[in-house]
Amino acid sequence: MPATRVSVVLPVYNRAAYVGEAIESVYAQTLPPAELIVVDDGSTDDSVAVVERYARPGLTIVRQENRGIGAARNRGLRIASCEAVAFIDSDDLWERDKLERQCRALQADGGADLVFGHLVEFLTPERAAEPSMSLRVARQPVPGLIATTLLARRDAIRRIGFFDEHLRVGEFVEWMSRARDLGLDVLTLAETVARRRIHGGNTVLVRSNADYLRAIKMTLDRRRAGADRGR
Repeated sequence: MPATRVSVVLPVYNRAAYVGEAIESVYAQTLPPAELIVVDDGSTDDSVAVVERYARPGLTIVRQENRGIGAARNRGLRIASCEAVAFIDSDDLWERDKLERQCRALQADGGADLVFGHLVEFLTPERAAEPSMSLRVARQPVPGLIATTLLARRDAIRRIGFFDEHLRVGEFVEWMSRARDLGLDVLTLAETVARRRIHGGNTVLVRSNADYLRAIKMTLDRRRAGADRGR
C-alpha cells in the first residue's frame, strides 16, 4: 500500500521564539510530509524571517493580515493538496513518529476519519524558572483532542467544512462538534504524538472564555435546529 501523502498546516502569529522548533519537529518526522504550509497571520515580530531560514522544496509561506487562527488554518487548507492533512501550532512540537503512526491508522482496514493521539505538556524554560508557577502542566500523557495532535482525511475535512473565522478561541471545539454530529470515525491513539508548550502567552490561557461559550452555544443551537427539522 503506498504511503499516505500529508499536507501540514502551521499558522503562526508572533511566535519567532518558538516557530523554528515547531518546523524542525515537522522536518524530523520518520514519515516526512509532502508539503508544509506556513500561514503568517500578520505577525509583527521576526516570525516570517525565522520560517524563511527553513526554506526547502515543499515549504510554502503565505502572509495575511491578522484574522485569527481559524482564518489562518482555513487559508492553509485551501492550499493543501494531499489526501491527509495535519496541523501543528507554532509553539508546539511533534514526536518523531507522529505522522507514521497516524498514517498507519488511516490506512488500516476501516481506518478512522480523524486520528488524534496523546500529548504531554512542558513549561518553557523562562516560566519553569519562576518561583511561583500558577500554570498547570500535564506532565503525564493525556488524550490530546487539539489541532496539533490531529491527522485527518482530506475528504473528512471537506464534509466538516472550514473553521469558524468569527471565533478567536474555541474554533477547534466548534469544528470538532460538527465532526461528531456527522458521525465521523474518530480515533485517539494510546501513544504520545505531540508536546504542548505552556508559556503563559498561549491563546487558550490569555483569551477570554467568551468565545468558548459562544462555540458551545453555536453547537447547541445547531443541534436543536437539527432536532426540530427531524420532528
